[in-house]
Amino acid sequence: MAFSSFSETTKADLAQVIGERPCCLLSELAGFARVASRLVKEPGGKLGLEIRTENAAVARKAFRLVRAVFSGTVGVSTRQQRRFRRRKLFLIRVPGELNKVTAKLGLSNRFGHSLLGIRRVFLRRECCRRSYLRGLFLGGGWVSNTGEGYHLELLSPSAVLAQDIVVLLQRFGLKARYIERKNGFVVYLKESAAISDSLKLMGATGAILSLENARIFREVKNRINRLVNCETANLTRTVEASLRRKNEINLIISQIGLESLPLELRELARLRLVHPEATLKELGQLLSPPVSKSCVNHRLRSLAAVAGRLRRSAGGGPREGS
Repeated sequence: MAFSSFSETTKADLAQVIGERPCCLLSELAGFARVASRLVKEPGGKLGLEIRTENAAVARKAFRLVRAVFSGTVGVSTRQQRRFRRRKLFLIRVPGELNKVTAKLGLSNRFGHSLLGIRRVFLRRECCRRSYLRGLFLGGGWVSNTGEGYHLELLSPSAVLAQDIVVLLQRFGLKARYIERKNGFVVYLKESAAISDSLKLMGATGAILSLENARIFREVKNRINRLVNCETANLTRTVEASLRRKNEINLIISQIGLESLPLELRELARLRLVHPEATLKELGQLLSPPVSKSCVNHRLRSLAAVAGRLRRSAGGGPREGS
């Protein structure tokens, strides 16, 4: 599943989550507006606040939040973007006087001065902290569960907000970090357990199931690959050992003949030539009387030693490892 696809599915899941109290609705909208709002000119020249998103389900959620928190008519419009494959952009106008709106959402103080961090009023209760985190993700977050690894990011326009988000996640026992990028800062989580816990905190139950399914599938796939690689390596070693033994036996035949060998070595040499793919255990069962795997291995080493002596006496290279 692609990054954007899983993020959109997760956001659609979170868009169905409704806050428990009015304070939760305000906290979620405040988190949303913190990373996904901008000032726009309204008819008459006044400035207003507009919330933007590309996700239709998230746009409906933002509309419901604005209508629940503010009185007045909520304006909704769409615009076709020229970039990013001409995706549709949903625009939600927040009704009310700008200074009062931004102050209520924690974007400024009551005097109209901008605030960069998270106001404590939105973090007093655990339900509000969860809601604020959900708003941050809906407004400027994404998560991936691809083969390249798990990753969750929350966008931040300032270092102050990024630090506050890290502290917020730490209050839930999640170790997050932040880095600076071209257009701002990014708070991120990389461990699958931490990402799963963060989605659980926000209420994305469907995304958690998808994430766990992907994790289990990856673990099973990796285990199968390890087993296949192990079997392949064992088979390769078996084939190489069989070829070495065959060459050693052919050398003995060409130099001194099998009749010069003790009976137990002669019998095993003939069986190995006839059954080049047989395992040591299978060779032991074919001998008369049958012998153990370790006994077969000992006799093959004795054949290798004979071949090694013949090479050295003929001026050849060092004996091959057995």
